[in-house]
Amino acid sequence: MKVKKFKLLAAILFFVFNVNAADPPPPQPASIPPPVGAEAPIDSNIAVLFLIGITLGLFFISRRISQKE
Repeated sequence: MKVKKFKLLAAILFFVFNVNAADPPPPQPASIPPPVGAEAPIDSNIAVLFLIGITLGLFFISRRISQKE
């Protein structure tokens, strides 16, 4: 009787875990890429980004020069 209960319990656990491990949901569809020639967010402010880079570079250069003196 003890072996039958164990087999029944094993079968139930196997069934429960098998049902929970069913196929995963399908993947989300890939996003549609923007059309060719569309304006990227960086295009509108490239001059500002360039000026910020120059300013930051000059700041670090001046800081390094002042530390050497």
